[in-house]
Amino acid sequence: MWLRSARFDLSWLILPPLVVLLLLPLDRANQTVIAALGLFSLLLSGVHIATNWTLLYRDATFYRFDRMRYVHMGWLIMLGSVLLSMWDLSLFMSVYVYWGLWHFARQHWGIAMLYKSKTGKRRPQEDRIDRWLVHLLLFLPLLVQFARPEAFGFYTITLYRFHLPPALAEIGTILWWILLGGWLVYCGWRYARGQLTLPFFLTALFSIVSLASIYWLTHNFLLMYALISIPHSLQYIGLAGHYHDGKNRRILKWAGARNRRFFLRFLMFTFGYTMIAVVLVRFNEQFHSPLIYGLLGLTIFHFWVELWSWRSKYNPELRDALGV
Repeated sequence: MWLRSARFDLSWLILPPLVVLLLLPLDRANQTVIAALGLFSLLLSGVHIATNWTLLYRDATFYRFDRMRYVHMGWLIMLGSVLLSMWDLSLFMSVYVYWGLWHFARQHWGIAMLYKSKTGKRRPQEDRIDRWLVHLLLFLPLLVQFARPEAFGFYTITLYRFHLPPALAEIGTILWWILLGGWLVYCGWRYARGQLTLPFFLTALFSIVSLASIYWLTHNFLLMYALISIPHSLQYIGLAGHYHDGKNRRILKWAGARNRRFFLRFLMFTFGYTMIAVVLVRFNEQFHSPLIYGLLGLTIFHFWVELWSWRSKYNPELRDALGV
């Protein structure tokens, strides 16, 4: 039922979106405290993205499988990031942030679906219903937030946004509660029949509650982004660590000592990458260099490769590495 173990899955994959809600009172804190939390989320993001590079480029598996998708698109995205930031910096950051928010929510769904794959008892109609309901429950709160009058700002940059009429926001909120009630009833019905995959349900439910609470109860945009980013990074670090361990043991047949040496090199790389990324981001808060935004376009490339790398159709090692 679990991907690795109950303790590991709950600690890294299932509970972080719920636990981060304990930080919601920081919405009333001063800007220095919120900026410190933003820096912490940035550090975790650096580790998260560096972890992604170790997964993709630890050997030539992905390069051989589809070099256009997993390699050459990176150069194109970084070049596009330089050009777009030179032309309209707010538009570049809007693409970065909104794609990021979509990416964060989609990761919750992807992790939840891994538990269904683990059971080997997928039901197509059930999956379609879950897909539609869970996606609506994840994304409606973000849409409703566009009714707020405040500007969306990421550090010193104001983002583009549309303003949703309050009447439509109210309809969206009511619809969200109706869909949540319907999905819970549907899950309860499956539980009574012994057909509900409990880790799937908990992962999806905690993510739905977390995103709605953060979107609707925080007014500081940096805090909102940090609270969504922190559990996202923790989930990815845990899942990628499990992937590496599974690949090393089940595919490469490495002994324990060699596996430990790999993770030592992994930690050294992620630390170095994170420090460089944080320095570049902090530098660019003041100077807004298009060249550095091009380097930070690596994060957008990360969003791109994550569209594919956790699907067995585009990752030949996924099922064996994760044991699903």
